[in-house]
Amino acid sequence: MNRIRWWGGGVLLVFGLLLGGGRAAVAEKVALVIGNNEYRRAPLLDNPQRDAEEVAKALKDLGFTILGGARSNLKKDQMDAALKEFGARARSATAAVAYFSGHGIEVGGQNYLIPVDAELKHESDAPLEAVPLEVVLSQAGGARGYGLVILDACRDNPLADQMRLADGRTKGFGGSKGLKPVEPSGQVYVAYAAKSGTKAQEGHGQNSVYTAALLNRLRNYRQDPLPLPNLFGAVREDVLEATMKTQEPWLYGAFGRKPIFLTDEPAATPVATASVPSPSRPSVPQEAPPEGSRPQPGQVFRDTLSDGTRGPAMVVIPAGEFQMGSPESEAGREPVEVAGRERQHRVRIEKAFALGQMEVTVGEFRRFVDAAGYQTEAEKNGEGCYVWEDSKWQLTAGLNWRNPNFKQGDDHPVVCVSWNDAQAYVKWLSQETSQSYRLPTEAEWEYAARAGTTTARYWGDDPDQACRYANVADQTLGWTPMHNCRDGYTYAAPVGRFQPNAWGLKDMLGNVWEWICSAYDKDYSGAEQKCAKKDTTGPLAVRGGSWGNGPAWVRSASRGGLDPAYRSYDRGFRLARSF
Repeated sequence: MNRIRWWGGGVLLVFGLLLGGGRAAVAEKVALVIGNNEYRRAPLLDNPQRDAEEVAKALKDLGFTILGGARSNLKKDQMDAALKEFGARARSATAAVAYFSGHGIEVGGQNYLIPVDAELKHESDAPLEAVPLEVVLSQAGGARGYGLVILDACRDNPLADQMRLADGRTKGFGGSKGLKPVEPSGQVYVAYAAKSGTKAQEGHGQNSVYTAALLNRLRNYRQDPLPLPNLFGAVREDVLEATMKTQEPWLYGAFGRKPIFLTDEPAATPVATASVPSPSRPSVPQEAPPEGSRPQPGQVFRDTLSDGTRGPAMVVIPAGEFQMGSPESEAGREPVEVAGRERQHRVRIEKAFALGQMEVTVGEFRRFVDAAGYQTEAEKNGEGCYVWEDSKWQLTAGLNWRNPNFKQGDDHPVVCVSWNDAQAYVKWLSQETSQSYRLPTEAEWEYAARAGTTTARYWGDDPDQACRYANVADQTLGWTPMHNCRDGYTYAAPVGRFQPNAWGLKDMLGNVWEWICSAYDKDYSGAEQKCAKKDTTGPLAVRGGSWGNGPAWVRSASRGGLDPAYRSYDRGFRLARSF
């Protein structure tokens, strides 16, 4: 019988929360964060150290004390010492988090976390050279409340051919996947990155697919403080979408009636300097409003496609008024902004509409291409996509949305698509859902991007705060002019990695320029509330700036215009939908 299963790229996260609805009696919340990737015998991993560093920061921002900081590449004695310290601190804490990212192994039904110096030549070595998961659970269980264990694992066994069983034989188990289901007792809950019998994916970004989704929710937790079952339900939806349903997370355990929150602190109040109401922002997407019902501002929903699956997440934006354009005092204004109708002017959004919570992703666009047999303009005759080389934009043959000249995954925004390509996607999605999808007008886009603010950017006027909210030209990219901060990405980032604006929209500034349905004219010519005709051949508006732009372009009022057939590796699009 196969008694050995390997799970690599693993993540263990344990929350000990106070009984009684999550209300804390004392302030301290502690966390132990470990990322192991430089293994002596097991294959090296790409993400654990970075996963640990980012999880530590996210937990620290939620008020946790990180014991020893984010630790990486610990040996067995170091892990034992760290867990001993963690257990002692957990006993007097209101919440305790133990996070492990690295390899793990299941031997005879028992799970173990693997230190970097483990040899594991025989199955009997596991209890001696590895850390039993039960030890971690018992240390976290000393906290005064609930325990929650999260395992993120690609569980094929890379040492199967050298590891010996109890009878001395070796047997390869490289094809086995998944940890067996668990039945936690008491006040312990277990969340798997992938349900029993399936495989967790490491992904193509800076974090594993599951950890990326978890980090996104942790970073936005003060704005969206969901009870833990809802939090992990939202993570599950995010992972299903990012992996085209090939990875499905699972949660084990039974919560009581009282909701359990990660933090007992109230959600932050969004800053809104205009008279536009700031809607609530539920994180877990809901079904579309019933036909004829009045959409609620801030509602997040997904329409159902013809095959029963759901489309991109959309946010309901309320009707209202705002000042469109930039004031004369705004730093970075383009010369054209000081003349004509591009000066600030009052605009009324007459009707509520929906806007994509995030930019359309590679995975979402691939679904359309596969279903419709569509070929983008960059792919036709191998014409290619524009990239910045030798200090100029050059059309490079062979580059397209599948290969934009940088590494990407299904959760990245689709790029190298023209306005015409975006319109083809919109038409297909409208047919699939029987709803009115389109690109947003310029007025709708800026109104939603500002989310009630009147500053140059939805986080304020300071461009050097951008790296908390947007993927921009920064110190990582090294271009000038640049933002004086580091956002961690050289090219496009997976969608939703940065803090949202006050209306729950993500990446409205930076990451990629977004096609707008409005025709571009330097003085607007009334086009800010109109969509261009389908047969337009003139320039179409783009908004938001990108990963390659400095402060002058990454502003709510910044705009440009391009030919509808133009495509480049820093331009994508975001959906709008009429009610």
